[in-house]
Amino acid sequence: MTDRYVLVDTDTGVDDALAMLTIAQHSGTEIIGVGTVFGNCTEQQAARNALTVLSVAGLRDVPVCIGQPRPGPPPATSSPHGLDGLGDRGYRPRPAVGPAPESAVDQLLRVAAEQPGAVDLLCLGPLANIAAAVTREPRVLTRYRSVTIMGGMGPASRRDVEAAVQPQFLEKGDTNTNHDPVAATVVSAAPGKITWVGMNVTGRLRLAWADLVARSEVGKTATFVVRDITEDYHRYCTSTYRAEVPIYTAHDSVAAAVMLDPTVVLSATDARPRVIHEDGRAGVWGVNPVRGPAHRFVTDLDYRSIRTRIAATLDADIPRPGTV
Repeated sequence: MTDRYVLVDTDTGVDDALAMLTIAQHSGTEIIGVGTVFGNCTEQQAARNALTVLSVAGLRDVPVCIGQPRPGPPPATSSPHGLDGLGDRGYRPRPAVGPAPESAVDQLLRVAAEQPGAVDLLCLGPLANIAAAVTREPRVLTRYRSVTIMGGMGPASRRDVEAAVQPQFLEKGDTNTNHDPVAATVVSAAPGKITWVGMNVTGRLRLAWADLVARSEVGKTATFVVRDITEDYHRYCTSTYRAEVPIYTAHDSVAAAVMLDPTVVLSATDARPRVIHEDGRAGVWGVNPVRGPAHRFVTDLDYRSIRTRIAATLDADIPRPGTV
């Protein structure tokens, strides 16, 4: 029986793929649509990637809608997710399978209107589609059962604490916000049950690469996620966090786990989201006092439970093989 309906907004890179597969493996949960946005790749490529990932999960009828283009020139540096967002391994959707004609923004607005209070919205990329929907309908996010955003840096009051625990915290920054700080500013002022799962908590989950490779048996989801698309990305993770052994950071899967099971949140605080620019980068921080809509910022998680969920996803059989 389906008891949870999810709409995913994503730039479909390597960790987005694992997050989508994690949702697909969750009993009683149905992905009712996917909207794509620029970030790890173009919004068009993100749609092709989403169709590929859904095929790996055995989901053939989920509409994938293309969203907003990048509001400026492409990044000067290449993406650790590869030129195509999925590690440049040649993956593409099945022949004759393509995006839906509806735009991602229209999909966001339609789902909110048709199923008010019944759908969870998971945002895994820059917030351009969400901001465009809010601009057209300021209260649209209040019509979702929950809104979970993989983004932000956490409460500003904990900046020094997080920087001490995670030396690369400030250096890594708030990637999704930095791609489109104007969109993040719009969403920050929107009302709704909005939870920010920021780099302050997602960066703490570091999975040993050797353990992931050991799970990569033929026919298992880990074969696609680990051996096929993640080889280069895990090197980026290892270098970025200066890890002593190879690691993989599953930022988007942490946000997906929070959406799927809110009990994994051990602590959180209400604050006002504010986009702060410093050192040439933009990031969302939770600040007080709260003026306007308060959003929730996660500060600690049950990482053991999240690891278990990710492991179960990787160990699951692939219902039908993806297409190359």
